[in-house]
Amino acid sequence: MYDKFFNWAFSIGMTIKKEAPEKGEDLLRRLIFSIRAEETPGRFLDKLSETITEYKTNRNIGVEIGLHPELYSQTWVADKFYYLKSSILTGLVNALGSSDKK
Repeated sequence: MYDKFFNWAFSIGMTIKKEAPEKGEDLLRRLIFSIRAEETPGRFLDKLSETITEYKTNRNIGVEIGLHPELYSQTWVADKFYYLKSSILTGLVNALGSSDKK
């Protein structure tokens, strides 16, 4: 179930690196650091969506990424939230460490 969120996070991480090559890694690090500290589902999803929206709408960044539709269709409580958070952070960190710029 959580592999779809990992794959989504990895693909947006790679898209950020690809579409903003000179500052993509810094943007990706900023995204990771901004969401990793959030301990509640609401704050985590708010910070994630806020940062992704900023990256998409900012003219200086303009990365074509979007949110996974199932993030907001479920209730994330207890362990489910921590599995979700871990899946997303792992996908982003793997994208950061990946040298493949497909």
